Amino acid sequence: MIAACYKKFFFQGWTLILHREACSEEICKIISSKAVVYPGQNSLKLVQATDKSRVFEGFFKFKGKSTKAYVKQFLCYLSCRYAKYFVLTSRAQKAFRASLMLEGNGIMAPKPLALMEKKYGPFCIDSILIIRDVPDSMQLSEKLHSLSSDLFINTLKKKRKMIREFGKVVGKMHQKKIMHGDLRLRNVLVQEKAEELLFWFIDNERTKRIDRFSSRHARKNLVQIYVRVQVSNTDRMRFLQAYAQQTGMSRQETKAMAHKVLNRIWWRKKKI
Repeated sequence: MIAACYKKFFFQGWTLILHREACSEEICKIISSKAVVYPGQNSLKLVQATDKSRVFEGFFKFKGKSTKAYVKQFLCYLSCRYAKYFVLTSRAQKAFRASLMLEGNGIMAPKPLALMEKKYGPFCIDSILIIRDVPDSMQLSEKLHSLSSDLFINTLKKKRKMIREFGKVVGKMHQKKIMHGDLRLRNVLVQEKAEELLFWFIDNERTKRIDRFSSRHARKNLVQIYVRVQVSNTDRMRFLQAYAQQTGMSRQETKAMAHKVLNRIWWRKKKI
């Protein structure tokens, strides 16, 4: 079942779930012009290419205005290892559902404009997700790096506030029994609005709500955050204290969590 603000229809062998305030002609043009196959000729610009997905940027009409958005094409594989992507829910659909689930739980995620899937019988052979850009935002990893290079007292206060606020947001997400699939800081965008900090979670194809959410799930996310972050141990504790305050962890539980997380980080770095 899809949200009321989306509509479902079929076009040239594709199944589309489109936001009602997005322009269907522009979305369908991606299919008819094969814009993701021949970018650049159809106002889409390739910004990222990996062995698992390709990401393009372009402009689409949303609520009557030109809006920057990203088109993420999830690539399919022909090996037995990736056969599940053909018969199970596509990664684009998982990301679509997870983004709406986060939004429904008060966690920020870029709004999907469209989900596009092409099937051959029961097999999904291509899937595309189009999501809105978050204006005036920056990857949290880059933002913390820029703040860490400036030793002025106001900048340090700003960095510490950002770390604490992020700890509260992650704590809120875990309170809702939600685990992000890959909570590295490059998958979090930070947006500053006046005195308010907003954190947006992206790359949500593995993000899910877990009914039996446990400390093991929480630790996995915390390790993903910590393992490559170039901040001091004091800043790590600021984050964990804010997280513990949000989740209601006791002082003893916080120490135990910190000990387990740091041990796991040490083990992972040893393997690298």
